[in-house]
Amino acid sequence: MNKKLFGTDGIRSLANNKIFDNLSLDIFSRAIVNNQRNLKIVIGRDTRQSSKVIEKMLINGLKKNGATIYLAGLISTPAISYFTKKFNCNLGIVVSASHNPYQYNGIKFFNENGEKLSDTNENIIENNFFKFEEDFKSLSSTTKYFGSKSNGKGQIKKIKNPFLIYKKKILSILKKKNLPKKLKVIVDCANGSTYRISKYVFSKININSIYIKDKPDGKNINYKCGSLYPQNLINEVKKRSADFGISFDGDGDRVICCDEKGKIIDGDKILACLAQYLFYKSRANQNAIVGTLMSNRGLERFVNKIGLKFYRSEVGDKYVYKLMKRKKCFLGGEQSGHIILKEFGPSGDGILISLYLIKIISEYNKKASEIFDLYNSHFQIQKNIKLRDSEDQKNKRINNLLKFYNNKIIDNVRILIRFSGTEPVIRLLVEGEKYSKINLLAKKLQKKINSLI
Repeated sequence: MNKKLFGTDGIRSLANNKIFDNLSLDIFSRAIVNNQRNLKIVIGRDTRQSSKVIEKMLINGLKKNGATIYLAGLISTPAISYFTKKFNCNLGIVVSASHNPYQYNGIKFFNENGEKLSDTNENIIENNFFKFEEDFKSLSSTTKYFGSKSNGKGQIKKIKNPFLIYKKKILSILKKKNLPKKLKVIVDCANGSTYRISKYVFSKININSIYIKDKPDGKNINYKCGSLYPQNLINEVKKRSADFGISFDGDGDRVICCDEKGKIIDGDKILACLAQYLFYKSRANQNAIVGTLMSNRGLERFVNKIGLKFYRSEVGDKYVYKLMKRKKCFLGGEQSGHIILKEFGPSGDGILISLYLIKIISEYNKKASEIFDLYNSHFQIQKNIKLRDSEDQKNKRINNLLKFYNNKIIDNVRILIRFSGTEPVIRLLVEGEKYSKINLLAKKLQKKINSLI
């Protein structure tokens, strides 16, 4: 194992990786608690087949080290963010690999305010883990104490009616449950953690909701469905003549939509719609929003045009929120569908954002295709170039290339090359107003990167 646990969003790896075995999770639990007294932790998980096993091992390890565990069960990531603060917990944990296939898993963390852990706090846990791991290796087989019997100091408590608690928070954005216009909405649950809670929430408002990809079997989470594969949603919206389509990712912190014609509405378009709606509702309190280095320049120009500043953060919703706090922004998000409304919390929340968009469409009494037609996107070509191994990230020539093309604008073409924080790939983005121009440049850059790997 490399001396690195945390990526862009917690820990992410293949579910059969060493970090997810019983011994490693036992050591990891000790690294998290680190002799802190009266530590309270809320835990939830997604639907992949490995999540329940990992959750159980983690709970046992944390309890053995004296923590009080609040069990939320199978629930979305943003719900855990909310519960962490609501139940006055020190830490929130989600066992999920988000948008990745079922073969992967991960562990996401929230601090006492429901915010993603800072790099500093992640480093503390990481350093503790590797220290305790070395301590364990140095012990004789007769004195090894990890994996031993529980000392019984911790407790396990089950949260009663977690869906109800979450629903009350979500529905607070509506002044009344009866929307001006009843919409027909297709909801793609990605066979993930929203497949039950979304039905519970949407059943309380007057929409005609039709659910697809809502039968998880442990292996079909994100499989050709959800926010990364919107074609199923598009087909269903057209087939059923629906007004709107919503697709979540595996853990429910992202949302990608489509209009009644089947045209995709990505995170950038969602940000534009919310920025305009909220800015016009309350101009005095809003002056800027946050996107990322991946956000479309068309969005940036639109936001500036309506009178707001536009800031770009590093890629990753925790970096979006960090910049939102620093710049005192009311709204932020990523093209991938992580959208954060500061008024409602520090986490991207697919269900909450979907409900807000349904509210807007219903209030405007217009077709979604009209409401989201706010700007002309610049063409973007995105490529994922697979790394041979982790040593490629140390390659000096690759790193020099990444530094040079870090949101570089050349002849009105924007170029970004970066390492992914969740997968072993280099991500290439080339953006401009002429497709032929950026297509040629993207091919040249991809060839250049492949020659260096």
